[in-house]
Amino acid sequence: MKNALFLLSIWVGIIVFAYAVVFWDQGIERSLPISVLEPESYAYVAPDGVFGLTVPSAWDVEETETFVLLTDPSGEIEVTVFTVEESVPETALLVALEIVGADGESEAVDVEEVAPVGASERAVRIAGSSDEGEASYGLAYLYEGQSIVLLVRGTEGALEDRRDDLDLIETGVTVPASVDVETGPIEEPAPVVEL
Repeated sequence: MKNALFLLSIWVGIIVFAYAVVFWDQGIERSLPISVLEPESYAYVAPDGVFGLTVPSAWDVEETETFVLLTDPSGEIEVTVFTVEESVPETALLVALEIVGADGESEAVDVEEVAPVGASERAVRIAGSSDEGEASYGLAYLYEGQSIVLLVRGTEGALEDRRDDLDLIETGVTVPASVDVETGPIEEPAPVVEL
């Protein structure tokens, strides 16, 4: 009888141990991976609502009276977006270059029609480069007699390295801005302090 009771207690111990291993931590909350905690991108809407952008989360956004400036984390790429009162997208790109103070050393090497986004009527892309390893290109979207211009400038290496981010910005342009998105960059809510 002692041996049977001893064997029974061993079997019960094995079953309890197996149950504990399988089900022990089911009630414990696990921390979320970093990729879930930090969004990949957020929406930006121009104050006048004419255009919206998708901005990679690590990029800086600076608004001025004239334009919106997006800067990559390394500071090597600048994307300038604004509205130009010009109904010819090609001309709007030239006006935009003057507004941002481009030095004129860049020469356009390629001009092409691209698919318009949202309610834009026509879209054009102009690419250029300079001698110092700098590269630039611009997109212009015609919308209600004005052009929404997106100018990208940076080193060739940085543009290649950040191609996914630039694609996200370019494909995330909305004309006009989506009405269900908050104006400006989405900011983290202030922490709630209980008294």
